[in-house]
Amino acid sequence: MLYLAFAVQIALMLGVPLGLWVVLRRRWAAAWGLIGAGAVTFIASQVVHLPLNWALGLLGTGRGVALWPLPAMATVAGLSAGICEEGARYLVLRHWQRRARSWRDGVVYGAGHGGMESLLLGLLVMANVVTMFMLRQSGAVPPQYRPQVEEFWAIAWYMPLLGGVERVFAIIVQIALALLVMQSLIRGNPLWLILAILFHTALDGVAVAMAHLGWSAAAMEGVVALFALGGLAIILALRGKMEPEPA
Repeated sequence: MLYLAFAVQIALMLGVPLGLWVVLRRRWAAAWGLIGAGAVTFIASQVVHLPLNWALGLLGTGRGVALWPLPAMATVAGLSAGICEEGARYLVLRHWQRRARSWRDGVVYGAGHGGMESLLLGLLVMANVVTMFMLRQSGAVPPQYRPQVEEFWAIAWYMPLLGGVERVFAIIVQIALALLVMQSLIRGNPLWLILAILFHTALDGVAVAMAHLGWSAAAMEGVVALFALGGLAIILALRGKMEPEPA
């Protein structure tokens, strides 16, 4: 059962973004360049985000912000993600994708960003599953790795499924955030960018806090689902309220 659950998780994490890109290409004639720009934005944001988290002490243990009280630590973790990703989105849309200024453009660009995140995480999950499978089948797991292998195969069967569904929620949120950032450029109003940063901060900060408090995976995904519903509401609310596409 666990093998099937991992297969479904990997299929969701890899298949949903690729399928979404193909649908956007066929239905809206979306440019691969705009999808690629969103994908590059995610990678570029992590080039800054991951070293920043290490410098703050959020990666690794026993130093820096990781020693702060949980509310402060979770807020800093959320801000780190929000500022890096939304800042990268703003810079790319302002200086590179200057013609992307419609609702459809925002959806396509956000799909590229969230899709690349899902693809990379999906590949990591697949590599991890293959490694653990090979270690298990070998029958000669080194003693230092035996606890990790046993713990990996002892997880509940539904855990991988929750991980796959979470990526679907994340893509919805990324599209909503892309629209907010694009709206800040269309309207010339930085408050939209600030709203995107705050939304991102809240999502990541709450997730970090729940993980440290030991919430169950199902409860955590339920909260993430609420953020995804909020993102969907943003997507629908902005439709028709952004600059129309050129004829």
